[in-house]
Amino acid sequence: MGLFSSKEEYICKCMHITEEEIVKAIKDGADTFEKVKEVTGAATKRCKGRRCRGPIENLIKENI
Repeated sequence: MGLFSSKEEYICKCMHITEEEIVKAIKDGADTFEKVKEVTGAATKRCKGRRCRGPIENLIKENI
């Protein structure tokens, strides 16, 4: 996925964090929601994770 790809899907829409970025963080050792949040900046703005927490937790389960 390129920076301007129309197929790019944001998991955290508030911070424009993609699935690819979250999976990379998980593979680099961020194995909890809090660690992913710290590494990527996801869930740190408007909704505080109300929309993205579930998808992030699912990605953690799928990738560890």
